[in-house]
Amino acid sequence: MTVTTTGEVFTRRWVVDLMLDLAGYTGDVSALRVVEPSIGSGAFVGPMVRRLATSGARWESMFDALRGYDLRAEHVMTCRKLATSILTSAGCPMADELVNTWFHTGDFLLSDVPAADLVIGNPPYIRMENLDPELLATYRRRCPTMGGRADIFVGFFERGLDLLRPGGRLLFICADRWMRNGYGKGLRANIVRDFSVDDVLVMHDADAFDDKVSAYPAIVNIHRGTQGSVCLATASEHFEGDAAHDYLAWRATSAEGYHNLDAVTARMSHWHTTSNIWPDGTPEDLAWLAGLDTMPQIEQAGVTLGIGIATGADKVYIQRRAAVEPDRMVPMVTPDAVRGPRFEWTGEHLVSPWMGRTLVSIDEYPRLRRFYEAHRDQLMSRNVARRSTCWWRTIDSFNPSLLGQDLLVMQDMKLHAHPVRGPKGFYPHHGLTWFTSNEWDLDVLGGLLLSEPIEKQVAAHCVRMRGGTLRFQPTVLRTVHIPAPDHVPDEVASELATAFHTYDRRRASAAAWKLFPTL
Repeated sequence: MTVTTTGEVFTRRWVVDLMLDLAGYTGDVSALRVVEPSIGSGAFVGPMVRRLATSGARWESMFDALRGYDLRAEHVMTCRKLATSILTSAGCPMADELVNTWFHTGDFLLSDVPAADLVIGNPPYIRMENLDPELLATYRRRCPTMGGRADIFVGFFERGLDLLRPGGRLLFICADRWMRNGYGKGLRANIVRDFSVDDVLVMHDADAFDDKVSAYPAIVNIHRGTQGSVCLATASEHFEGDAAHDYLAWRATSAEGYHNLDAVTARMSHWHTTSNIWPDGTPEDLAWLAGLDTMPQIEQAGVTLGIGIATGADKVYIQRRAAVEPDRMVPMVTPDAVRGPRFEWTGEHLVSPWMGRTLVSIDEYPRLRRFYEAHRDQLMSRNVARRSTCWWRTIDSFNPSLLGQDLLVMQDMKLHAHPVRGPKGFYPHHGLTWFTSNEWDLDVLGGLLLSEPIEKQVAAHCVRMRGGTLRFQPTVLRTVHIPAPDHVPDEVASELATAFHTYDRRRASAAAWKLFPTL
């Protein structure tokens, strides 16, 4: 990404005008207080001051109309000169007094900023690891949502939203990864609690900045108030000023979305209601996902799921043969055993330190003790061993009930869902997600998991790996909506079971679409 050390990326004029129009910053705007947190060289300042200057309002009413901040004094001077020129050309007799009130050298995250009706701009792009540690600690105290490996713009979101008066609005153009990464959870929680997401325009392919960047930007429009419907758009490389006008004209109507060379648009009836990862996808897909809220999520529909046992040292704990007591060898389902459509065991066992849910005393198992002692250095290198007096334990505890149940298992990382029946008496590896149910026929459930409606939901909620690989993790799969088993007609259930037996994804999808709203 081409940026300066202070994270500057300069926004094109048509993008600024689009954002100001979305904010309703038209007509007499002098009564609104606008805050721009990072003014840079004036990409937003120029258009805002021009709109103020042509609003017809009295000059003396504009002192509270605008506040802009920047760390660099030269940027503040540039913006003051730009604003002075615009005001002077418009006949303003107090241009100097206004611009000196409006623009300040300072850190937006740490400055005493007044409450606002509109916070707008392109916040800086700076990774946490590039910040001075003391300054970072100060930021984190001021902006608690800046957790983990968050970019600094997360703090700008939090601070900007905090400033909003009732009904106030924030519009930013910045990277959209915070919607789907762990570090954005605190910010997402804040938004769903007190704010309404009104627009999301994905601009990954659009030429939105003066420099070429790879920042995966999106325009988000959020206001302090009750959540309503949401307008969505994915812009193509052709999206520019005329396309922006088309989008504005469409959102002012009740028309369904449109799909043309410039953009794909759709309306969602409501935004997401949790701090969990917000789904990704085309506008049509997201609108379809919103319509699934009337269906139960998978665990509410009678399915129990989880992930297999993590050991922290698979090369020690997973063995085909080991000189230990026979009851310490538990047959395992590993990813290698379920690469095809059927379970094919390759002989792996868990050298288990568990008796039911309780750790064994290795003094009572001399052969097991000798085995673990032979690998003590490797086992002691794990955090779980350093935190426990039972240094021989696995990271995860053991759930003995799984050994007596019929299971479906699915590899965590695959291009497509790959459910396989796992036999009783075998314990799943941590590279597998397992499913069981007292209400579902597992063959029917397996066919459903093969289908396109399920994969669409998984793809929307997980972060794709290189090459398009999906992550079929429990945290993602728990977000999936499916019908209750008694809402599946017998003929559809039969089709799903047959599709599972023959591993026919097309047949499974055709049957499953009878259970879901159509796109």
